[in-house]
Amino acid sequence: MSTSILIVSYNTRELSLRCIGSLPAEAEVIVFDNASSDGSVAAIRSSFPAVRIIESPANLGFSVGVNRSASLATGDKLLILNPDTELPPGTLARMEAALDGSDPRVWAMGFRQVDANGFFQLAVGPRPTLVAELLRRWIQRRLNNRNRLVARLIDRWLSRRRRVSWVAGSALLVRRDAFDRVEGFDERFFLYFEDIDFCLRMGAAGGRVEYEPGVTLVHHRGASARQAEGPARRAYRQSQLYFFQKHRSALARRLVALYQRAGRATT
Repeated sequence: MSTSILIVSYNTRELSLRCIGSLPAEAEVIVFDNASSDGSVAAIRSSFPAVRIIESPANLGFSVGVNRSASLATGDKLLILNPDTELPPGTLARMEAALDGSDPRVWAMGFRQVDANGFFQLAVGPRPTLVAELLRRWIQRRLNNRNRLVARLIDRWLSRRRRVSWVAGSALLVRRDAFDRVEGFDERFFLYFEDIDFCLRMGAAGGRVEYEPGVTLVHHRGASARQAEGPARRAYRQSQLYFFQKHRSALARRLVALYQRAGRATT
């Protein structure tokens, strides 16, 4: 059984090179570059000639990049991987073994993520509601501020493999037939929430998503978003509204819109 690795990049040349360099040389790697202006394509092509690169003429977003990369992939599993991640030696094999050895009803799996200093990162969550989203944002702010108590408590709570509503698309391993069954990512999500939507749709189709903390990778979180912070914030708000429109009630959508307006008024 083989895995195709799909990477969507945008102005992350050095991180992309480190990411690809951490992958097994024999792995099928497909990079969809969203019109980077930092020489990413040339650098990847020079350093890793076996990598297949799709050069987009414009920034089409994460979901489009994943879907177009998947259309060229030959593996029976797809590892959707952010360009700001790194896999320690042997990690891909452990990922594959975890999914291959699981119940066939487990369609996708996510893994424990830490930053370069080993600090825990949140890469899993419950089905979003307005309350759950507020709680997740509260937790994420504490982790961004390197609150070690919060990190330890959540890491300990997630210390065993479990079924979850969603795992982060920064490192998401999915069976190819499951990806095709739900028709990949919803391309109306430009950036953010597309991974949550994808996992929820797999659950609705009869599959399961699990979080495996026994496999750890490094994630330099938010590198692509930092290249264009203003557009990234706008994309987050747009995706958040679309997600609640798609998955929650009209009341919840209106409350999210009010929450977003209040947040913009205070920043």
